[in-house]
Amino acid sequence: MRDSFNHIIAIIAFSLSIFAPSADAQSNSKGKDSPVVVGVLKEADATGKNLKVLQAGEGLRELHIDSKSKIYFVGIVDKDSRTATIGYGVKASCDKEGRIRTISFTPPIPEPKPLGEERLAMFPTGLFKLVDTDKNGLVGYGEFSRSVYHSPKHGPDHFRTADSDGDGGLSSTEFLNALEKVSWWILSRKTPDVWFREADNNGDDTLSTKEFGHICTSGNHINNVFKRADLDDSGDLSLRETTTYIRSITHGKQNNRKSRQRKDQPTTQSAS
Repeated sequence: MRDSFNHIIAIIAFSLSIFAPSADAQSNSKGKDSPVVVGVLKEADATGKNLKVLQAGEGLRELHIDSKSKIYFVGIVDKDSRTATIGYGVKASCDKEGRIRTISFTPPIPEPKPLGEERLAMFPTGLFKLVDTDKNGLVGYGEFSRSVYHSPKHGPDHFRTADSDGDGGLSSTEFLNALEKVSWWILSRKTPDVWFREADNNGDDTLSTKEFGHICTSGNHINNVFKRADLDDSGDLSLRETTTYIRSITHGKQNNRKSRQRKDQPTTQSAS
């Protein structure tokens, strides 16, 4: 019973730590001179080329569209609404002077509303019908962001790539293509034990960082994620540690920004 309780605590602790900022990975979308700007459009002049974007916790950032800027309207079905509109979400890349290289405008981004664990056993068709809350036969940006993949920074690019015909919504086929790049969906297609056995190339019942790459979808951040998943600091991952990592992704733990608790300190968290 105690081992089971400790395992639950490990899942909770890792779920908190996996989303915590790392000293090894400084965000490129923070600060007044950051090359990536993520926020909400607050002001636009009559030309629609001089903008002020509110970055979360960072204040207003002035941005400027010129002839070289690439402009995308993501998830906006009505073509007449494809203009710089106050309240739209913004993800832009720019130089220190605010000259825009690329900018994506999205409809206002709703608060996330996870669907619950039943989504893990669903087929794409059933999930599509559930996410398409307005029943128009397409999954809109707001619907996708609310229930499937909520990321103001990465969401616009993800959705735009999946929306192959550029009509502002995802058909069932486009929705499937988008799902196949979402971590919780990928990892829910197999049990943790199957993922572990497939990744354990040398059959030593542990995973190295390289082997963990078969499971982890964090790309350049894999070393940081591996260190957090390695709860006993052994330098490799056991089946139990791997299961804890996978469940932290698939079971929709909240992105909790509380101070990260060190692994060597006792925790006061309790299982709910």
